[in-house]
Amino acid sequence: MNCPICAQALEGGELVMVCHPCHKSLGGGLSVNATGEFRVPTAQEMLEHMDGPAPSTRPNTVNVCSWCGKLEAEVKKLLGRGGIALCDECVSLASDIMEAELGENWR
Repeated sequence: MNCPICAQALEGGELVMVCHPCHKSLGGGLSVNATGEFRVPTAQEMLEHMDGPAPSTRPNTVNVCSWCGKLEAEVKKLLGRGGIALCDECVSLASDIMEAELGENWR
């Protein structure tokens, strides 16, 4: 995977914070289908996570955020039904991303 700004390889890719003027000078951000808010895992990290817990040891899916995996007790609110839920923190992050990429009137 490559950096969306300079096209160099993302080795250990870390979150980079920039001020508003720099963000605008770089074109105002990435397209909606490719956000840059998450660190790119290394190959070793991906292999380690692929060998996760057996399905029988996972928490009840209605008591865990489907995006970040936090348990209901670790967040203020879980929203969802049918076995899929999002925590208030992930909803807030998604809202912030939409506003940053689409502007204040995205709703």
